[in-house]
Amino acid sequence: MTSRSIKISIIFSLLFLSGCSGIKNIQDLTYIVTIGMDYDPDDDEYTVYLQGLNFINVAKQETRPTETVPTLVGTATGKTMNLAVSKLYRLSRPPLFFGHTKALVLSKNVMEYKFKEVLEDVGRNRSLRPNLLLFTTDQNINELLQTKGLFGYPPVYTVLLTEEHIEPSLDDIGPVSLMSFLRKYYEPMGSATIPILTVNRDAWVTDAPNPSLLLNGFSLFQSSSYKGTLPSKESIWVEWLLHKKSQIEYGLYMEDELTATFKLSSEKLKVKYNKKAAEPVFTLDVNVEAEMLEKLKEAPYKKVKSALEDSIKKEIQSVYNIGIEKKVDLLNLGEKYYRFRAGQYKELEDGKSFYLSKDSLEKINVNVSISHYNAYRYDNVEN
Repeated sequence: MTSRSIKISIIFSLLFLSGCSGIKNIQDLTYIVTIGMDYDPDDDEYTVYLQGLNFINVAKQETRPTETVPTLVGTATGKTMNLAVSKLYRLSRPPLFFGHTKALVLSKNVMEYKFKEVLEDVGRNRSLRPNLLLFTTDQNINELLQTKGLFGYPPVYTVLLTEEHIEPSLDDIGPVSLMSFLRKYYEPMGSATIPILTVNRDAWVTDAPNPSLLLNGFSLFQSSSYKGTLPSKESIWVEWLLHKKSQIEYGLYMEDELTATFKLSSEKLKVKYNKKAAEPVFTLDVNVEAEMLEKLKEAPYKKVKSALEDSIKKEIQSVYNIGIEKKVDLLNLGEKYYRFRAGQYKELEDGKSFYLSKDSLEKINVNVSISHYNAYRYDNVEN
């Protein structure tokens, strides 16, 4: 091959490589990481909020930002989610990119009026991934999306954009992905939950307001129907009972006095079914590992252990009773019952009554093992 031919080949190769020039550089896109949706039943119209970040606040930084990086929130209305978003496409340069969208925040009105329609729209959208995190809120969505992490860190450091159940959580509620939610949402027995997103304006203070995001309860669903909300305290107990990575710091009161504080971890909740009963009847076995954090009052070891078991039992019973009032199976007690006794479930379904009652929970067995005392001493622990 002549030198001339080699030069021509090199030029053509370079031209071929330049075909990748259609790929956008990271700084040439507006990354939509969160979509918020509200609904006005009077006008039958959606309001869509898009949280846009650029390459500076998409990338996690190892050190504190030297200057404030703006968080962009776009807002538009339309008869459908796609029509609303299309209005923002025309007003967006750099162009919008949905390939890294991580969260969907839905208002209370969406939950009550248009939830199933929104689920279908999101599920059909090829730009949105099934591991999208779901949140609900009754607060101003625009304010939620403007909230940064502490010390001015970008929103990727808030609970809004945290991965699902990666690390153990302490006195907290974990995020839920769209895929995980849908697996439970369409089941005839058992509940599905979505964490409620709120803004806390009081915990952290600087020379200016320093709001932070908080997961503050659950939105509840049973048999694909919205059943209202569950407060934060009870939601944390549900999370603790159903997810092994959750922990609770718990104060034990004896004779109306705070006696000790513990960090509680539990194994997976075990459900035993009464096979002779015509309707669902259950016994719960809960094995708890407790670490003593503080000893505030002297009491015999056996009495402390027994009191802690009784106290946890009352908390579980309280959560169960709230579920009965709302007609929601908060602890997913009926899930296996349905799988192994579909015929009996069909009879319950035909009766059009909720399959659980206060009498369905026959007994709660709580076994506590205190594994660490943090230098506090008990005499004759084994006796």
